[in-house]
Order: sequence, then C-alpha cells, then structure tokens
Amino acid sequence: MKVTLLFICCLSTVTIQAQQTTGKKTMTIPSNKNSNTGITYNTLFQYGVADSFIGGLFEATLPVSELKQHGDFGIGAPGQVDGELIVYKGHAYQTQAKGITREVPDTFKTALGFVTFFKADTAFHISAASNQKEAFDQIEKYLHQKNGVYAIKISGSFDHLKTRAFPPYTQKPYPSLATLIGRQKFFEFSNTKGTIVGYKLPHYLNGLSIEGFHFHFLSDSKTQGGHVLDFSGADLTVEVAKIQNFLLSIPQDSDFMNYNFIKKDNPDLEKVEKGH
Repeated sequence: MKVTLLFICCLSTVTIQAQQTTGKKTMTIPSNKNSNTGITYNTLFQYGVADSFIGGLFEATLPVSELKQHGDFGIGAPGQVDGELIVYKGHAYQTQAKGITREVPDTFKTALGFVTFFKADTAFHISAASNQKEAFDQIEKYLHQKNGVYAIKISGSFDHLKTRAFPPYTQKPYPSLATLIGRQKFFEFSNTKGTIVGYKLPHYLNGLSIEGFHFHFLSDSKTQGGHVLDFSGADLTVEVAKIQNFLLSIPQDSDFMNYNFIKKDNPDLEKVEKGH
C-alpha cells in the first residue's frame, strides 16, 4: 500500500489529506463525517508550529473559542508558556505552575494547539503498568502503522502520576523554551482518577509537530493536570483513534512571519528540485 500526501493551501491554512493507493486504483480515506451533526471526526487540527514555539514564539494569538471549533479533544500551550492546556469533552483547562487547574473561558488564547473530534476505532485495557514506558510498550502493540498518526485517550485510576507546568515568561523577546527547563514545576499525584489525552505522531511531522507520545492529564475532579512525564496504574482503559487528515493553521502575526526557522537539509530533495 502506498500513501500519498496531498498538500492543499488555502489562505492561512494548509490541509494534508491521505489517500490509499492499491495497484491502479486510488481510494480516498473516508472523512468519517457524522451526517447528523456535521462533525468530521479524527482530523487533526494544529494551530502554530512546534519549532517556532520551542524557539520562543510564546505569544498567544488564537482564542480557545476558535480552537474548539476544530475539536473537543486535545492539548496545547497557553500564551507566554503559562502552564499547560488540555481540551477534553469540549472544555479547555489550564494547569498553572502554581498547581492550580481551572477551566478557561473561550476568550483565553493559545500559542500552540492540537485538537480533534475524537472517535475511537480501537479500545483495550492495560491490566497493569508500573511506569510510563511499560504502558507505552503495551500501547505500541496496537499501533500497527509506523507512519500512522494516532489520537489516544487513557482513563482510569492511576497509582502514581507525575506532571509538569512552566511558569509564565512575560519579557520579550522570549528565550527558547529549552533555556527555561530549570523553571518548570513538577507535580506528583497518587491514587487519582482521571484521563490522559494526547497523540502519537510519526517522525516526518517532527518540527512541524512533536513526534512520539505527547500527553496531558486532567483529573476527574478537574483540579489536577499538566504535561505527563510518568504514570502507573492498573486496569486502565485505552482508546485509540487513527487520524485520517491533518489541518495546519498558520499564525499570521508578524513575529511568526519573520521568525528564522533552522533549515533542515535534504540533499536528495535539493538534487531532484534543481535537476542535478
């Protein structure tokens, strides 16, 4: 099976759609659209570019109201790196570095966001996982395509969970996020119930997005959260949705438009483009 990526540009949005090609016949992957609600499930909408955010573009430019138009499930970053953002069941929550988790209004803005209307096509249980790596190893068994894009929900009772959040950084120009690692705050939760929300993205999206597993947590009480660093638990329910389409919304502010991205050399591509 060959997978073809179609890049369609329209105004400030880039859409990447996947088609499956078998022999001489081409079959477009179904949109998974619910005819009753008009919602298209399992399309990953991303606002912003990971490389520029990590490089210091922390300014929030997209209201949560607009982010939620594209998904009810996902993760993101508040403006000025003020903690961590999670979108779950159509509500958005911020976990701040001072340990407070709260629902944010629609006027709240994000600098980087990843959302989808989540509809699982695979579900299974993890009977026991003593740490995050062990859980990921079990989840990997159900992710059959190396270059697939997956939205993943893990819910249940967690024996232990470690998260983090960055404090706000308000002085411009902002430094790279890597230089602020020493400022992050860590949280440890024991015997808590909740949901881990996030994605497993392939290598070819790295830089544009963030490859590998990337998860945020929200407790059932809506009082605990953050970027997930480690967890353990028993009888956890895992739901997986394979993402079929990818929609990128490009920030239009001057900071982004003038940001100097680091060039990633691809000698073979350059050779083909120049014809020598």
